[in-house]
Amino acid sequence: MKSIEVTASSYDEALRSALEQLGLEENEVDTAIVKESGLIKKKVTVKVTQKLTGQLAALEFIEGAIERMGFNCEVEMSKSEEGYLYNISGPDVAHIIGYRGDVLDSLQYLALLIANSTGGFDGRIIVDGENYREKRVQVLTKLARRLAFKAAKSGEAISLEPMNPFERRVIHSALAGDNYVTTHSEGDEPSRYVVIAPNKKRGEGRQGGRRDGDRRRSDRNRGERTTSAAPTVSKSNIEYHTDIDMYDASSSVNFKKKGFGKTKSYGNNKRFF
Repeated sequence: MKSIEVTASSYDEALRSALEQLGLEENEVDTAIVKESGLIKKKVTVKVTQKLTGQLAALEFIEGAIERMGFNCEVEMSKSEEGYLYNISGPDVAHIIGYRGDVLDSLQYLALLIANSTGGFDGRIIVDGENYREKRVQVLTKLARRLAFKAAKSGEAISLEPMNPFERRVIHSALAGDNYVTTHSEGDEPSRYVVIAPNKKRGEGRQGGRRDGDRRRSDRNRGERTTSAAPTVSKSNIEYHTDIDMYDASSSVNFKKKGFGKTKSYGNNKRFF
């Protein structure tokens, strides 16, 4: 907490000077008269101390914990729309982050308890280390999309490794608008994990489309006339394309032919791989 002693000719003048130096408002400080002297030319010494709020109590706790652990780091507090952010930086910040942010999560949880214990605090505490959390969000978002594609293609659910609540929320948010998969959490803390499951309705529709294509091909083999003008795609070709979700089967008929170490493509529209 910030504290300062100011001497002036009156209490009001000393208080005004102290508030200007601290950059605070009068309702954010506690004051006490330290000394009064002089009969003709009066002097008043006033001690002005910043009030202990929840966010300041959390800051003191984080700084004290880092100091007691013996790490060389600094903590900067700032306010955002999400709450109060405590960004830790310095040569030893990697130790404060820990394995996948486990130390940061512990500090954040304890700091929130300290802030709430002061009374009157109603906000969110976020403890970060040199923008680690944003980088982690980017990594988890890429992982979620890659595994979602894999689950949709294979038709089998994929269980991720246990994650903390923050990381699970990132996975759920990253796939919230995905039409091919759904997500849910299973297990108990601290072993709770996310499951990425394929959308059954989507999968049934895709399988039905392939069965219809096989039926049309068998009709042609028997010499029977088919009324469908849309080209079909062989099963081997479907398996060949890893990006089948983006493959336009209605505009191109392609199949692969292996020979001499090369793969060629033929059809209405030629494509090379």
